[in-house]
Amino acid sequence: MEALVYKMPFGLTFRKAVLWHGGKQHVFRRLREVPEDPDKFEWNFGSVEKHGVRLDAEFAGSGLSVHRLPYVNTNCSGSFEVVNNSLARAGVRVAQPDGSVELLETTTGAVLEMVGP
Repeated sequence: MEALVYKMPFGLTFRKAVLWHGGKQHVFRRLREVPEDPDKFEWNFGSVEKHGVRLDAEFAGSGLSVHRLPYVNTNCSGSFEVVNNSLARAGVRVAQPDGSVELLETTTGAVLEMVGP
């Protein structure tokens, strides 16, 4: 699974998640994000793809492997902080249109990266 939310110029926001599961690609474009706690390094969202597959995802990045790195703006006008954890926890609930549900999870196998406010 890969998911991205990116704020673009003119107030636009790009949102997309792609899940490869059971040999099929599922693309989710309308992500319903759960409001985040600014004191926690977490990201939670849900979505339904066009064929009716429902996705609920939870990522938790707190822990000893969190890194805070300065990135330079592409125009070299300054920098911004990126928080990264390559050993984050993740849980993804996949509900099929037929009602079957599967939970995919890892305790140390997800990467979570976020840019500060």
